[in-house]
Amino acid sequence: MDFVQLDQRHHDQLLILEKDMYWTEGEWKKKWENGARQKFDDLITDYLTNFPQGCFGLVEKGELIGAIFLLKVSELKPIPYVNKVADHFSETGDIAYVSFFVIKKGDGDEEIAQELYDKAQDVALLSISCKKIAVVINNSPLEEKILIGNDYERSVEEFQWEIYPGIMVPCHIYSYSLLMEESK
Repeated sequence: MDFVQLDQRHHDQLLILEKDMYWTEGEWKKKWENGARQKFDDLITDYLTNFPQGCFGLVEKGELIGAIFLLKVSELKPIPYVNKVADHFSETGDIAYVSFFVIKKGDGDEEIAQELYDKAQDVALLSISCKKIAVVINNSPLEEKILIGNDYERSVEEFQWEIYPGIMVPCHIYSYSLLMEESK
């Protein structure tokens, strides 16, 4: 697996990973076909254009197999999943908020997720100068397993998160304080 900074060349692969991970069954599949695809097309373009330094992924044999978008924010709170960089970005913020997470489903997905979260710490600290990483989770057993294994703290409080425009779900915020190591 190779770590890569994402750009517009990865756009279509990101859209496919998003669809395959979250939008393949029942009502979610219908939502994808009736507008969600365009919303995520716009979200991906916005991040790759306006905050590319927070967008990275893993490539294997020329194929994107996972990605995370980090957004520099100043407040620890759930941000709507479908969001715009300009609405939440803080130049002086010190929290790297995971606003987009996708992986190729199948064998090795846990390894991909682990590698992405390992790289997220480096990107947060070295590329966007943040002291903390925050992740909002509604129902993602794979991500939760990785976060717990990496000593992320889970909020005691349950929050409401807009997972899609007009659809609210309960969530918890997982956060991890990054240590400023002089060796880096």
